[in-house]
Order: sequence, then structure tokens, then C-alpha cells
Amino acid sequence: MIITIYSDASTLKDYKNRSGIGLVVTMFGEVYKTVGMYVGPLNNTNAELLGILLALKEAREIDEVDDVHLVRICCDCIPAIDLACGDSQVSVHNIEGSRILEKIDELVFALSCPVEYQWVKAHNGNEYNEMADELAYEHANFPA
Repeated sequence: MIITIYSDASTLKDYKNRSGIGLVVTMFGEVYKTVGMYVGPLNNTNAELLGILLALKEAREIDEVDDVHLVRICCDCIPAIDLACGDSQVSVHNIEGSRILEKIDELVFALSCPVEYQWVKAHNGNEYNEMADELAYEHANFPA
């Protein structure tokens, strides 16, 4: 089975960097689960990285009970993808981002299958990416 998770973050710079995350977990081409949450004040890259981290946590939960062959994380933030997969020429210049990256690495190694990162163009009509974006924006604007 292949798990594809669309991850997005929304950071409101005019409101002290309030950030929300949205995830859409899909299996067999159908929505399995959606997750949205307020994650506090973060810069945009760290919010996107935290979204990737939470996507991997969701994948790990599924991997513990099902036979997963591949986890694909789809994200519209190239810097976050580059950092998560270790291909970035840019380093994280803050402790929070470094900690998130360490946790991403731990989860990738804990999975029984490979992880693939895929960039998707933002606001381009991709149904699941749009759903993740809406969840992230909603939770950034209306924290619980």
C-alpha cells in the first residue's frame, strides 16, 4: 500500500506569525483522514517542516498496523522539502527548526518503508493540496 499525505502550513505574518497546519492523508486514491491544528507562532519554513513531521507521524501510525510499501509526502514548499530530505544548500538557523529536522529524520528511519517527497504547485487546483491549505489557513486564523 502507498500512503500519500498532502501537508501545508499557513503563517499569518500580520498576526505575530500565528501558524496552522493541514494534512490530508490518502490511501488507494481516497481520503483516509484529515488533520488541522494551530501550532503557535512559527516562521513559515518551520511551520511547513512541522507539517511534514506530523505527516510522518500519521504515516508511522498506519505503518504499525498495515503493510505500507511507500510513504509519499506532498508539499508546496520547496525549501521545507529540501531541508526534510537533506538536499538543501540552506541550513536552518534556529534551534526550533533544527529540532524539527532531527525528529523528521528519526521518524523516517522508524518507518518500515521508503519516504518520498514530492513538490506540488500551490493553488493550482490539486484537490488534496487545496484541502490541506484550507485546513491550515482555518487553524491559523481561528486557533482553538
